[in-house]
Amino acid sequence: METTRAAAVRILVADDEGDIRDGAERILRRMGFDVLKAARGDDAVKLIDASRPEIVLLDLKMPGKDGMEVLAHIRQQHPAILAIIITGYATVDAAIAAMKRGAYDFIPKPFEPDQLPIVINRAAERVRLTREADFLEQEKRRTLSDLGTEKSRIHTIIESLPDGVLVTNASGHVVLMNPACRQLLSLGPEAGP
Repeated sequence: METTRAAAVRILVADDEGDIRDGAERILRRMGFDVLKAARGDDAVKLIDASRPEIVLLDLKMPGKDGMEVLAHIRQQHPAILAIIITGYATVDAAIAAMKRGAYDFIPKPFEPDQLPIVINRAAERVRLTREADFLEQEKRRTLSDLGTEKSRIHTIIESLPDGVLVTNASGHVVLMNPACRQLLSLGPEAGP
C-alpha cells in the first residue's frame, strides 16, 4: 500500500507539436514524473485508457480528436484524471469552455518553462492528497474489520469462561453477560444482552 502512495505521478502530454511534447517531457522528467506522449487526440484516448495517467496536458487543437473531445472522454470514463488544457489558441472563451467541461487548469501556449512546474506541482499535490485519502479510507475499513473480528473473538472467549463475567458500559447498563454469570444469578438464557 505504501508503494502506491509514493509512486511517481504519471503525466500524459498530448500535443501535435513535437517541440511542446519534448520540452514538456524534459521539464516533467526532471521534476520526477513518469511521462507519456501522444501527437494525436485518438492516440491520447488510447493511452489514457491503457495507462491511466493521473494528469493529462491536453492541447485543444490536435488531429484525430480535438482536445475537447478527449476532455469529454476523460470526464466520462476517468473522472479522477486531472486535465490541464494547453493551447496556442488561448482565448478567454476557450479557457472558460474547457473549465466548464471539467478541465483542472489552463496554460496558454507558448508557455514559459517556469509556468509548467507551478501548474503541474499544484495538480500533483492534489493527486497525492487523493491517494493519501484513499489510503486512509482503506486503512479505516481494515481497522474497523479488525475491530469487528477482535470483538467477536473477545465475545467468544468471555462466553466460554467458566467464571461468571458481567460487563457494563459507563452508564452502568449491562452490555455483556456470559452463561456462567446467568447461571450464578439464576437467570434464563434469554435474560440480558
